[in-house]
Amino acid sequence: MNDLNIDKVEIIDCTDLVGPGDDGHLVAVHAAGQVGWYGPVSVAAATALDGSLAASAIGTDVTDHSGLLSALHGASAKPGDAVTSWAIGALDCAVWDVRARIEQRPVATLLSTTARSHVPAYASWLTLDVQLADAETIRRVAGQDWQFTKWSLRRSRGLPVADDAKRMAGVVHQVAEATGSPAAFDALWTWDPTLALGFSEQVDHTKMIWLEEPLASYDGTGYSDIATACPYLALALGERLRLGDDPKELLLPNLGALTIDVVGCGGLTVAAGLVAEAAVASVPVYPHGRSLLPAVHLAAAFPEAIAAVEYQLQWEPHRQLLFADPLECEGGQVVVPSAPGLGPTPRRR
Repeated sequence: MNDLNIDKVEIIDCTDLVGPGDDGHLVAVHAAGQVGWYGPVSVAAATALDGSLAASAIGTDVTDHSGLLSALHGASAKPGDAVTSWAIGALDCAVWDVRARIEQRPVATLLSTTARSHVPAYASWLTLDVQLADAETIRRVAGQDWQFTKWSLRRSRGLPVADDAKRMAGVVHQVAEATGSPAAFDALWTWDPTLALGFSEQVDHTKMIWLEEPLASYDGTGYSDIATACPYLALALGERLRLGDDPKELLLPNLGALTIDVVGCGGLTVAAGLVAEAAVASVPVYPHGRSLLPAVHLAAAFPEAIAAVEYQLQWEPHRQLLFADPLECEGGQVVVPSAPGLGPTPRRR
């Protein structure tokens, strides 16, 4: 067997290290006397991996990332399923980690010879009801030197569309007044094109960076309708791209950001290709914060294409409990780990 072939794939249960409801499983890949890691992943993703997917990776050369994806895709009963895409993406990231550990280099330097040492970050706090929050809370979050902030703009089902559009335009104004700068907003898949049009007619677009994921599904026609009817409304799309999806229908003329999830889209191998496609379309990439660690390496490798990564204020500190040496974030910048691999060492090995 090739010395660089994968010997074993394990799923490590670390749920006792995190809080109730938090993801707490790690993927471990063994090759050439080293162990590569990725985590945390959900119980569902861990379950999807612990079987034919993990078995299909055995014997694959850790430097053959495309070959690994082909093997995993062929072994999957549900290749387009969101959980399966996450499982495959996690395994892909763990393989990048073990390869970099074998070569004694950070993953970012495998992706690029000119990787930067710090990556800009923007902060999101999607569990905060901005309408009920006081201005001081909003100012405190925004005053931590982030590139910008992002807030929830969830639809209120109890209001008529016109009233809800007016309410949410007011929320945008409230945040801009409190922070003194434009902010991004996440609709959390709760809108429809009619609400988007009403909102666009009410809101001051200069106070917004983008509106993220308004529609309940990736409906190319729906987003094209919004782009046509609301030419000044910058959209951010891509968080729910899965392995095998074509992003071209999302690369609209007024797309403000491609917000891929590095693990959810199929892993670093797939994400690097999506970044290249976005660069050709002149669309900046802002990777989703759920997969912060690989996103940081990706952003370090492609600084001209990736403007900033998302730091999820309400969830990321919980994820970092799994690591002995958590990611450092200083003045709105994430320090790119310089250790071999993806960086942080799991507390349970």
